[in-house]
Amino acid sequence: MARFDAIVVGAGPAGSTAARDLAAAGARVLILDRERFPRYKACAGGIPRRTRSLIPFPIDSVVEETIHLFDISIRDSVRFVSDSGRPFLDMVMRDRFDALLLDEAQKAGAEFRPATQVRSVEESGPAVRVRGEGFEAGGSFLVGADGANSVAARAVGLGAGLGSCAAWEVELRLPPLRRATFDHTVLVELDYRPWGYSWVFPKDGALSVGIVLPEGQGWALKGRLAEYLSRLGLSGATVVSARGHNIRFRREGEAIASARTALAGDAAGLADEFTQEGIVYAIQSGQLAAAEILRASGADGDLRSYERAVDREIAPELHAARILGYISYGILRRLRGPWLGVAPHIGPLWNAFFAVHRGESSYLREMQRIPLLPTLAARRLGLR
Repeated sequence: MARFDAIVVGAGPAGSTAARDLAAAGARVLILDRERFPRYKACAGGIPRRTRSLIPFPIDSVVEETIHLFDISIRDSVRFVSDSGRPFLDMVMRDRFDALLLDEAQKAGAEFRPATQVRSVEESGPAVRVRGEGFEAGGSFLVGADGANSVAARAVGLGAGLGSCAAWEVELRLPPLRRATFDHTVLVELDYRPWGYSWVFPKDGALSVGIVLPEGQGWALKGRLAEYLSRLGLSGATVVSARGHNIRFRREGEAIASARTALAGDAAGLADEFTQEGIVYAIQSGQLAAAEILRASGADGDLRSYERAVDREIAPELHAARILGYISYGILRRLRGPWLGVAPHIGPLWNAFFAVHRGESSYLREMQRIPLLPTLAARRLGLR
């Protein structure tokens, strides 16, 4: 049985980031993924510009479009269009973006085994053992980065209480002139109950159009997306792909690490409940997992310090994003009649949103900076 310093299950942004950092530090690393890369990944593909500060190599080769316009509407009633002046999102196709991150991990020395379905993970003393069909490997530590339906998480009993929402997305091809009407613009439509939104994200020659709804409303995704496409005049567009997926959300105190295993990215529920974006936190958690494995390798061998690192470095920001999501969706859905009095605060909300996504601020900082937010937060907490 082959042995490694660390085994990484999942070659998405979290897994490839952890593997790269570990291999660059001299660790022997194995990455396992059930797919062959590059592979299609259901994702709107909007990456906040602040992501660039976390990645120590250029990503321009896989950026298909930059976004500086944000068009948000409440169905058939209120619409706001805001220009950030500078890009706040990079648009990517996840097959190319993820392949770039994986390639950098392999360049650093990580070994990659594609098309490997992990069947079981066992922790035993100072080691972990991973088995698949006709495959077995052992290691000192494991990074579970295999997505919202993580096999690694279930196998070691972590992340069992994560909340979730459901999303459905289609990739559309349009004639060039029709596609050009969406250039550099993200469209978002609200007015789903109790919350949720539809989106349009432009990519090179294509559009990603999707919808996200709360857990338990997955049955409504396809029908409501069809209605949204009709309102946009896109019902006749060529559908290149259609796929659904879950997005999971960690709550404070949810276990995401054991003595030998750390969950990262979507497997740990590290997604932003304001926008449902998770790539920034996937990369950040991959970095934290690698750092804690390197520390544990030369110390007590206990990886539960990773959970404390996430609670310190990531959880406060996700908590602030959750509160801002409650406030923002609550305000926007009520922009009728007397609630129009809050309209002056929409501009500051957008400016805060753009600043966070460009890496110039944080959700925590904006919570304290914008007038009324602390008061609104106190009123909205726990009401969703």
